[in-house]
Amino acid sequence: MKAFVFIVCLAVSIQAQETVILEKPLPVLTSSGQEAFPEAWRRKPVSAHGEALPEAQISQARVILASALSKHPASVLKANLKAVYVLSELRYRGVVTSGTNSRTCVYLKMGDPKAGYTPAHVEGTFHAEFSSILIRNHPQFLDKEAWQKANPPGFQYLGDGVDAVKQGKAGLKTEAALLEKGFLSQYGCSTLENDFNGLTIRLFAGDATLWALARQYPRIQTKLKIALSFYQQLDPAYTEAFFKSQGASRSSTP
Repeated sequence: MKAFVFIVCLAVSIQAQETVILEKPLPVLTSSGQEAFPEAWRRKPVSAHGEALPEAQISQARVILASALSKHPASVLKANLKAVYVLSELRYRGVVTSGTNSRTCVYLKMGDPKAGYTPAHVEGTFHAEFSSILIRNHPQFLDKEAWQKANPPGFQYLGDGVDAVKQGKAGLKTEAALLEKGFLSQYGCSTLENDFNGLTIRLFAGDATLWALARQYPRIQTKLKIALSFYQQLDPAYTEAFFKSQGASRSSTP
């Protein structure tokens, strides 16, 4: 009988570690349990670790994710994403990270805004991580050959985003020398996926600077066109006008 009670109590304890932030259009959760991560991630060398948001951050997380999810058609969300986990701490492979993704889930860190974890940063990270799931699920819509050709002749991506972080090659600053080569940041040089992610962040933010840079730098222009084509093949709602309007709606918000 004691063993049965212990098992029941343990199950209740595990369930209590997970808190629902949003139910629709899909579950947004916070959790301090390892069950949030795929089983393979719980072991070395990944050793994924997350910590639940404190109660004081739940309402802000709800607002941020409601905004982020509203920018995607419900059909795209339903077909490609099961849940989003928003955590106060997120690390894997020995690196603290703002976000990552599995086959069906996005994981986000929501830290101190003074340390850079602003609402815009958290939302942008969601779009970046979700874009990784989308290009993995729909590779036929992303012209990787054309993307590669937009890079300088002979260029090769570093090959791993975590290694880029460990080597100090994950800067996010926009520099003219990188723009000439077709990259919005140093981190974009790590993998094609991260390169695409960085452009996606600016697209969903309605960043007018992106369109200005595309007019000035032909390689950025090519990548922008490829990204737009990818999203428009996913759903016709992802128009150029839609992306540009995101900046206008953001700037008009009190």
